[in-house]
Amino acid sequence: MDPRLERRQNKRQEAVRRRRAAAAGAIVVVLAVAAWVVVPAIGSSANDDSSAKMGAASAAAAPAAVPAKPAPKPAGPPPQQIKPLVPGTAKVITEVPAAGNKVALTFDDGACSSCVKQIVDFLEKSGAHATFFPNGTYGASWDPQAKRIRALVENGQLTLGNHTFSHGTSTQIGSAAFGADLQRNEDWIQKTFNLSGRPWFRPPYGDYDSGTIAAAGQAGYKRVIMWSGTVADSDLRSEPYILNAIRYWAKPGRIILMHANYPPTAKALPKILKILERKQLQPVTVAELLNGA
Repeated sequence: MDPRLERRQNKRQEAVRRRRAAAAGAIVVVLAVAAWVVVPAIGSSANDDSSAKMGAASAAAAPAAVPAKPAPKPAGPPPQQIKPLVPGTAKVITEVPAAGNKVALTFDDGACSSCVKQIVDFLEKSGAHATFFPNGTYGASWDPQAKRIRALVENGQLTLGNHTFSHGTSTQIGSAAFGADLQRNEDWIQKTFNLSGRPWFRPPYGDYDSGTIAAAGQAGYKRVIMWSGTVADSDLRSEPYILNAIRYWAKPGRIILMHANYPPTAKALPKILKILERKQLQPVTVAELLNGA
């Protein structure tokens, strides 16, 4: 081969090798830069994950926030707490027209123990308000429900009154015997419910005279609660009869007489409440109905 041609060929091959070497070097530099960029980014992500995990762990380890306690209720004497006797003048009340849409459901006697329980169950479940006038002679019906009844009185859902112990006709037994029977029932109320029935009294059969009213006032019973509507269930009545009576008698300010003596009355209570709702009447205790009157 011509020496000059051989030298030119060698130069071309050397130039190719240099270009290839330069290209390879550039690739290495690019890869190195890319690695420098990517690696810190990956490291940063890992650190972020680690920090997040540590934060989550710290949050999990931190004690849960304690919810704020509700403000304490104002201290005050419980309704119908037992107090020394204060004689006074008794006032007879049959209804309270100024009470707006309020109506008082009241239950006397307690001859039926399952009825008493069912009425208490209904009050607890529904939140409805009512008034009881129990007789101590039916203590077997009332005693098992005593704690529940006391709780209902204490939260203002129930008023408890005196209906005498023996349910005798007040005007026929004489003022002295009547006063003794009234006090006997007050003693039973205090022992059974740890409450007083004062100042609420309902005379058996609605029977009273001036002597009865005077004796009630001297015994501290200053509110003689009669009625302005009744379901007439001192005798056995059907549920439809009771509901029709409620539809007829339940009006603003009325006091409705009922009894805890027969199952239909207790059974009818959910429907009675619906009737009152449709008539836009609110069942209340006699204490709420009178509101200081």
